[in-house]
Amino acid sequence: MKAILTLAVCCLSLLTFAQTVPQALRIQVSYDKGGQHLEQAVETIVAVNTVGKASTVAYQAGRSITLLPGFQASQGSLFTADIKPVASRGNELSLQLKAYPNPFDESTMIDYYLPAEGKVTIVIIDAQGKIINQLIKDENQSAGKHQIEWNATALKAGMYVPIIEHNQKKVVGRLVKK
Repeated sequence: MKAILTLAVCCLSLLTFAQTVPQALRIQVSYDKGGQHLEQAVETIVAVNTVGKASTVAYQAGRSITLLPGFQASQGSLFTADIKPVASRGNELSLQLKAYPNPFDESTMIDYYLPAEGKVTIVIIDAQGKIINQLIKDENQSAGKHQIEWNATALKAGMYVPIIEHNQKKVVGRLVKK
């Protein structure tokens, strides 16, 4: 049977309960009886399960979703996997970091979300772990969405790692300069 696999941003009206969302989630349960299901994790989901006929299943995670060998979405099912910010409790979003474009040529915009007011530090390190740029150092910022541009014209092509530190939490990203 062919599996229908849609990896796209979509809005599904699924029932969810106010509960704490885990940082990481491993899914092994199979959805064989139909119905609608939403699985969320603040950071990562790893799945090795089946989505049966007449089932609608959505996975949402802030950093990655990995479908291991053995995962199967049956014909007649609807499966979606979305990488987007996921609230850790109720409506509170966790610390987030994203960049676009990525890969980039000369510069990239770094978007970040702060769940609360506090001091922020953002550094960029190279593949060897050396700090090559400090974009923000111990700056007090309000909760919410923020953006900063990183100009890397003088740097060679390769992988770079943006790191944001805020209120004793740290998020690490990955950037590729063409």
